[in-house]
Amino acid sequence: MARTKFSIEKAFEELDEILERLDDPKLSLSDSMEYYKKGVKLLEKCNQTLDKTEKEIIVLQEGKDGSIPERED
Repeated sequence: MARTKFSIEKAFEELDEILERLDDPKLSLSDSMEYYKKGVKLLEKCNQTLDKTEKEIIVLQEGKDGSIPERED
């Protein structure tokens, strides 16, 4: 089976759906745990993707002397 490319946008949409389901008071504890685990895994993947992207941006923004520009907060 072909692996689909990870999309952070789709992951955020799925996380929103999971949150909606977890808000359902009729959801069983077992199902709640499954949704929670899935959400944690998705969130971890999103964080990894954001970290990787941030590192790529830093590399692209490095000055010719190798210095990293200061962040403007």
